[in-house]
Amino acid sequence: MEPARGLPQHDLDFDRLPARSPILLDPYFQEYQRLVSNPFLALAALIPWYVAIRRAFLAKHAPMILLLLASLFGIACLLQFHCLDCGATGSLFRWKRHACDRAIARQLGYARRRWLLGPNPMTQTVLWGITVVVVGFLALIKFQGRR
Repeated sequence: MEPARGLPQHDLDFDRLPARSPILLDPYFQEYQRLVSNPFLALAALIPWYVAIRRAFLAKHAPMILLLLASLFGIACLLQFHCLDCGATGSLFRWKRHACDRAIARQLGYARRRWLLGPNPMTQTVLWGITVVVVGFLALIKFQGRR
């Protein structure tokens, strides 16, 4: 039986789809992204890390101190960003590489460009860190005053 004309000559279930042409991202593509920092997983890991390092210093257990200091780099890998357009979450150190369809459409001019540019996710994380340190310091002062 001869295949009907005008229909594709390949099986859609097994053949690969034709590759899309690459989209060149603007050098300032960050202006089209809508990303927020998500440091809460790292903060949740930092609390038990602090308790463990404090106990290791009190016990003067040098190998445990070195192991915990090395694990601090692993906690940094738990810092994340969240995209408000597509809902994706990824490593904070890869936020510049995130290019979802809505951000690309915004770059190509199909959608409205962001009119209010906030801080990038890395700056947001630093601001979160400063906030946590200040709140912790104020809580320490308040609890010291009760003794």
